[in-house]
Amino acid sequence: MRSLTITALAVALLSASGSALAQGVADGPTATASQGLSAMKARLAAFEGYAGVFGVSRDGQAEVASIARPDGAYPVDPSTPVRWASVSKMITAILVFQQIDAGTMALDATVATYWPGTTVANADRITIRQLLGHRSGLAEESETPDGPAGDALQYCGTAKAEPGSVFFYNNCDTIVVGKVLEAVTGRTYLDLVNSRIGAPLGLTLTLPETPRVEATMADGSAEARVWLSGFGPAGGLYGTIGDMLKIDRALMEGRLISAASLATMLTGDPASGYAALSVWSYAPDLGACIGQTRLVERYGEIGGVQVRNFLLPDLDLALAVYSNDHRTDFGEVWRGEGLSLDLIRAAACGGPPAA
Repeated sequence: MRSLTITALAVALLSASGSALAQGVADGPTATASQGLSAMKARLAAFEGYAGVFGVSRDGQAEVASIARPDGAYPVDPSTPVRWASVSKMITAILVFQQIDAGTMALDATVATYWPGTTVANADRITIRQLLGHRSGLAEESETPDGPAGDALQYCGTAKAEPGSVFFYNNCDTIVVGKVLEAVTGRTYLDLVNSRIGAPLGLTLTLPETPRVEATMADGSAEARVWLSGFGPAGGLYGTIGDMLKIDRALMEGRLISAASLATMLTGDPASGYAALSVWSYAPDLGACIGQTRLVERYGEIGGVQVRNFLLPDLDLALAVYSNDHRTDFGEVWRGEGLSLDLIRAAACGGPPAA
């Protein structure tokens, strides 16, 4: 789960905005995908506590590489399907906007409109927009539901706040959205993912075949047992990092949803720490060759696995990083420092991270 200090983020972005306007516009990205990948690899190789897969997409070209432990244990490579964790939420939102574009769903319609008879709290008042923006008021009893696959909805049946009254990041919102999609289309969530997104892009995503997932982390420690299949639309998808970048590019190029839907999906709300609909979207000053530009973030963390997915739509740039080492400290871009910011600069500018 991602946590943000909303006031601190808003203040930081206001300061960054003023600074960027005073300094003028930077030259823009200068690195090719290959150069950006090399710079990312150099930065990650120098970072203690990283093992995983990473990639960059620029000007229609995508490059992916991996770094293993020094002893070669527990390797992953660009062909390895990895856990996408909460990046799954972004995929679910794309499916919703496809239905909106088709006229079969509306953002401000309620859950009960599409899923009559559901026992989800306040279903007759919670809207699809509130679910995607984490303002439904639904409770989150546990981030790792301790029960068999399909039982996750038992954690979403009660409310902790009035619909629309407060921002509260949770998995239940997107789990409910997935059920609404199934009710509207008559198809399973995974079938929707692969028929509406996977097939057009030539990729296949999966969900866990067994309810309980266990893994060994890059440091050799055992990951806590996770009922990953219970997360489903909120965090259960598996795919390669290359697949993630394909989706990023198709999204930015308008091949998955309409321009109007994309604009709505990527509009961040300052009152919610710039949370948009399934992602975070704001315009920080990224320094280096980039300057101030729109940045879309989608983080994922389950167990010891971490994922970072960054889209810079106005610069035709996307990058994704997967770590199966819980020690990897990515930092927060909005703070103006840390590994994530270094990687964005590396992908865009090439060479060593610049201030």
